[in-house]
Amino acid sequence: MGRLAALVVFVVLGLLGFARAQAAAEFCPATLVTDPVMVDGNFARLRLGAISPRTVSGVVRLQTAKGWYASSFENVAFKALEQNYNDQGMTFSHEDYLSDDIMVKMPARDPVLYAYVAQARATGDTFMNWDRYGDVACSPTPFAPSDKRNAARPMPVLSKTPIALTAKSIDAPFTATCAEPFADVQVTKPGAFHYPGILGRDDPTARPTGVTVVVVAVDRDGSVVDAWVWEPIGTPMLDQSVVDEARKAKYAPGKAFCQNVPGYFVLRSVFTQ
Repeated sequence: MGRLAALVVFVVLGLLGFARAQAAAEFCPATLVTDPVMVDGNFARLRLGAISPRTVSGVVRLQTAKGWYASSFENVAFKALEQNYNDQGMTFSHEDYLSDDIMVKMPARDPVLYAYVAQARATGDTFMNWDRYGDVACSPTPFAPSDKRNAARPMPVLSKTPIALTAKSIDAPFTATCAEPFADVQVTKPGAFHYPGILGRDDPTARPTGVTVVVVAVDRDGSVVDAWVWEPIGTPMLDQSVVDEARKAKYAPGKAFCQNVPGYFVLRSVFTQ
């Protein structure tokens, strides 16, 4: 079966209470949800995830200071995990779909500097319908090996049934030929925001307060694939205004190894009286 490259899949979500349907988009049937952490000497611990349940087979590529490695995984199930969050006093829950821990045995004790899912095939995905695409070639993510944004995040308890894999040496899939080989998705022109006039019209002190977080999927050409609410403020009309703002903005795509790649931008709006 042929492999598909530069593929994006999105689906409409009928979220309860929203004035219009929201959407969600993925650029690969599986993605790394944690930075690889070295444990027990030469094992890289990582986890895969997606926005809906499925079983995935594929290949993870890992980079160390001494070279590149690849590890294949087969029929890894993504299971629902309800996680609770608190943002400036606002609490909400979010259902994620994650694999068990994956323990990749590396040939040496060199720390993994960078990793990404290079290829994936999904089965049993009735939500995003990745099944129809077979083997999908996935782009590297725009996070530099020196990016330690998650270094202080504690790792959760190891899964009861971790998946054991072995990495094999491969030729370098990329050669960075520019001064800044990595870049996150960036806003080049903010979108216009329009506060719903009906909110607090009679009593300004009754205006909603809190946080709305919107995720924007941006393709390799900088175009917006879609945007959706990840953390709601609880007032659908206000959440939708932030989504509209995100869709109207202009973006520069992410960059990995000097190549434009798809990625996500997170727009966080804080509302006070």
